[in-house]
Amino acid sequence: MDALKVMLERRSIRKYRAVPIPDEVLEEIVQAGLYAPSGLNLQPWYFVVVRTPEKMLQVRAIMSVVALRFNPVLQKQFREHPEVIAETNQFLVTLGGAPACILVYANRRDDGDRDNVIESVSAAIQNLQLAAWNRGIGSCWIGAPNHVGCNGLFEAAFASGHGEFIAALTLGYPAEDPKAHKRKGGRYTMI
Repeated sequence: MDALKVMLERRSIRKYRAVPIPDEVLEEIVQAGLYAPSGLNLQPWYFVVVRTPEKMLQVRAIMSVVALRFNPVLQKQFREHPEVIAETNQFLVTLGGAPACILVYANRRDDGDRDNVIESVSAAIQNLQLAAWNRGIGSCWIGAPNHVGCNGLFEAAFASGHGEFIAALTLGYPAEDPKAHKRKGGRYTMI
């Protein structure tokens, strides 16, 4: 697929079909993340690919805690849109039925350049999403655990000693029409 087309058509997907993603496709997606650009070539990421039903259940259990703690943030942000609150809470608890997810960690805490590390890990997450979309796999970048102090739960459960949990990336074949998701116009200046 054309790279620009992938970038412009990719959308966050929050409902997935119950179809497993082949291991070779997951490996291709992870390779794209590993090849992301990184400041000072630190490559400060560590990925945990969760794909078994038992481990996905464990991720969902942690996300249920996240949903409870994140609800006040949603209530404040979307008080005029209760349907968004309900949909987001439902997604956090169920992960939209995603058959897999990638837990992303920053494995360099003492580097002294946290901004560089976070920027590099974010580039890796975007590479993961674009590679997934290129293969017809939807994704959703979830940073809510960090907003409510639940990153330690993911660190202890899935990657003890491998760094700071940054985000979860759900993966699956879309059960919803991605074209239905309209993008808001961004802002820029060309001078």
